[in-house]
Amino acid sequence: MTYFEQLRAHQGYLERIAYAMLGNRADVEDALQEAAMSGYTSYAQLRGGPHAFGAWIRQILIRKCSRMLEGRRRVIPVDDLAGYLPDTMPGPDAEATAIWEDVARLSDHLRPVVVLRYMLDMSQPEIAEALGIPLGTVKSRLGKALDLLRQMDAAERRDAL
Repeated sequence: MTYFEQLRAHQGYLERIAYAMLGNRADVEDALQEAAMSGYTSYAQLRGGPHAFGAWIRQILIRKCSRMLEGRRRVIPVDDLAGYLPDTMPGPDAEATAIWEDVARLSDHLRPVVVLRYMLDMSQPEIAEALGIPLGTVKSRLGKALDLLRQMDAAERRDAL
């Protein structure tokens, strides 16, 4: 398979990762394009052949998304998130939708660790490596994010009464 055939085969998966991390369409398209170009220029260095391509290009994309998040410190609008959630959620039920909407409201430094841990099932050391941050930082961000998600859930339950 050529580089572009392999990239096309992983396109939907990569798009869901980028959207879960970045939260808006324009940034997703930028990150995908940058990752595709970086991958193309370093494709000759890929070890492991086609079997390793998915993990390799995912890692490139995660780093691009992380750099984009580092470059901005603003709140991400979640208005257009609903159109993408069914593809990013583990299941179609209403509770899962609500959880991923809460994840989308997390800050730029907390959201990636939750996405990588619970959407991609990466271990904490893998997340640290992917984001280029210390393991302790991953643990503290994950703990803080989970506390915030619990608070959001409790507030939503109170409001529902």
